[in-house]
Amino acid sequence: MRVAYLCADRGIPLGGSKGAAVHVAEVAAALARAGAEVVLLPRTVARDGRPPEGVEVDPLPADATDAALADRLEERLRELGTDVLYERFSLHTAAGATAAGRLGIPHLVELNAPLVEEAARYRTLERPDEAERLERVVLSSADVVLAVSGPLAAHARARGAKNVEVLPNAVDLARFPEPSTVREPRCVFLGALRPWHGVETIAECWRRLGEEAPPLLVVGDGPGRAALEAAGAEVTGAVPHERVPALLATASIGLAPYAADAPGYFSPLKLFEYLAAGLAVVAGAIPGVREVVGVNDAAHVPPGDPAALAAAVRDLVADPSRRARLGARGRALVAAHHTWDHRARRILSLAQRLQPAVPA
Repeated sequence: MRVAYLCADRGIPLGGSKGAAVHVAEVAAALARAGAEVVLLPRTVARDGRPPEGVEVDPLPADATDAALADRLEERLRELGTDVLYERFSLHTAAGATAAGRLGIPHLVELNAPLVEEAARYRTLERPDEAERLERVVLSSADVVLAVSGPLAAHARARGAKNVEVLPNAVDLARFPEPSTVREPRCVFLGALRPWHGVETIAECWRRLGEEAPPLLVVGDGPGRAALEAAGAEVTGAVPHERVPALLATASIGLAPYAADAPGYFSPLKLFEYLAAGLAVVAGAIPGVREVVGVNDAAHVPPGDPAALAAAVRDLVADPSRRARLGARGRALVAAHHTWDHRARRILSLAQRLQPAVPA
């Protein structure tokens, strides 16, 4: 099966280091491992950005209008003999839906966030009426919408999506070596240091723990860096994704507390990477977390509650056997259900069902 993977978001370059770029590369590579011929169609490419293994890359024009992009995309899909278009939903474009509709090929849309609402809340949303109209066009015309969490699935249905499935994020387990059975009580936080990730909650937690606080490694950068450093954290700054497994292997407890007002639709990449690394996870109980890990797989805390986070960390520091037990359960959970190879097989299964019948 020949799969074209469209990422029309200029802010997600091929080879980029942020979570969205990692997601695109991992899904593309997993589709190739699953036996598909994959052509990745990004709008932008990072300096020194390399194609995922087994994937052909064919950049699209970064500055084309949406109509011109649809024409160019239709032309390339026809030339490639594309069987299915798989698209990461992006703001201000329906080029994928237009091109797939003209060619009569299946169109699967991956939905990672309610981008219109998110942009309006956290950034500046240009042309909001057009953005909302195009979102409805794409989601309502897609053959399947693959949402990373239950709240996002509900969002897609409310905007006209007819066939929606929850397909959470995942991890490439092969990147994470079998963890050591003896690990010191060291905590780690991975990701952008932005308020909704619970950066202030972690900083306040460490102030409350005082001399009881275990070492804290923070892998990432952002506005919350100063608060974490003031609380005693070692902050690496942004690092290439290739370094993440080795850094997580130095810890035994992974933190994902989130803020009290954090959106519930997140499907955190860090959660799956903590689990793959065999860390005992302490996570804010947002829907996207509860859908993946139960109370026997991780320590759940109310989002934005530094006292609850401190209690959970204190308990895990004092109980090495529970740390080891949660770490082992988490890695086994990922191996059984939450690798990118699992996701790729499901995507290709859905795409295969949508293929037109071939006469005998």
